[in-house]
Amino acid sequence: MSNMRYHIVQDGDFVDPLTKIKFINQLNDRDIAFNQDGERYNFVGIIFNSENVLISFPKNTLNLEQREAFEKNRNTLYKHMHLLFQCIKKTVDARNDRYAGIRRELNADYPFLEFFVIYQYYKKFGLFTNEKEIRKFGYTGKISWKDTINKSPTVVNNNNILFLPLVIKNNVNEHVFISKCMAFVIDSTLEKFSLILQGNKLNLDTSDIDFTNKPLIISQLRNTKRTMFKNVHQRLVDGLISFFEQRDNQGGNQHLKIYSFHLVWESMVGNYLRKKFKRVTENDELVFSDETMEHNPFMKKIVYPDVRGENGHRIEPDHYLISGNFRYIMDAKYYQAIKELDYKQISYYFLLKHFEAKRDSNGDVIEELKTYNALILPTAGKNDSEKHFEFNPEFNMNEERFVITIQYLNTLEVMRIYTNV
Repeated sequence: MSNMRYHIVQDGDFVDPLTKIKFINQLNDRDIAFNQDGERYNFVGIIFNSENVLISFPKNTLNLEQREAFEKNRNTLYKHMHLLFQCIKKTVDARNDRYAGIRRELNADYPFLEFFVIYQYYKKFGLFTNEKEIRKFGYTGKISWKDTINKSPTVVNNNNILFLPLVIKNNVNEHVFISKCMAFVIDSTLEKFSLILQGNKLNLDTSDIDFTNKPLIISQLRNTKRTMFKNVHQRLVDGLISFFEQRDNQGGNQHLKIYSFHLVWESMVGNYLRKKFKRVTENDELVFSDETMEHNPFMKKIVYPDVRGENGHRIEPDHYLISGNFRYIMDAKYYQAIKELDYKQISYYFLLKHFEAKRDSNGDVIEELKTYNALILPTAGKNDSEKHFEFNPEFNMNEERFVITIQYLNTLEVMRIYTNV
């Protein structure tokens, strides 16, 4: 890996033609967005070939100074790649059907999900072993009296019957085929993807097994599974079988491409709001705490304003919270910049204006909630905000003040809070 040439880009950056040539066999039409201003990268991830590595960070993650630091210090680059992969993995691990697409993208070219199953088993239980009890004649160790009486010759000494030699039993943990498969999966994956994965290699000798013979390996694993009874062991073997079924011997050509990073950003923003959001100022600026706050129960809200209820249309603000007399509607936007009016955020406000307001016994609204609206974007700079839209009262006399704020959050800070780094 140290001899490789690194090319550091960001999702949404313009494509350098010279860099594109170096990865021409690994880049496809989905990886590059074509528009009137040129070609731009359209994924987050990493591409390997025999001589080069293309690393694509999320939009607005790195400034020029940070990119130059990566070129000078590989350890700094590795640290940030590990951070990025942890963010992706944490989102993938969430039990949420919304992230099914990310799971497919993560596993598209290499069976990372199966690797995680196998590595988690190892961290919890160690290598799969087969405990065998060995019995042999001797004089030191734990004596098996039953076997000694049944198998040892008798010796009479001073009218005493002695059984000599004694039968000694020892428990021996034997590494079996499954253990060596685990070691191969863990070591080969950690070595191949050392740039994005952290972990300790096992260094178990597996040279007696030909892991290039996939049909034989899979057949032996299936035969071994038939002798197991515990679900945890069967899941381990299922993970091994699936790993070898999907694993493709591609040499140095491998990739990890995430096209759905907007969902990772949404998840990270939700975590940041729950841990850091403090209040909104009179000028509609969001204030965040330097320390972790008490849990702010921001949640994704699904509302059915259509009279047909769940059979009609629905709206889904990303991050929604009612606290006292205040309502906060925050939407995560994985954009480099917002150039046009965000009609969706405006619709959220008017469709939810009287929703959950205090009402009298007749159902009339007696106290409305004060609503704050914000669009949350990534930035390589400091946290900052600006107005996206402020309603001119000439167009709607009912709204004394309606503002939508754009809040920029430092991408690396959001990533670190998300992974507790």
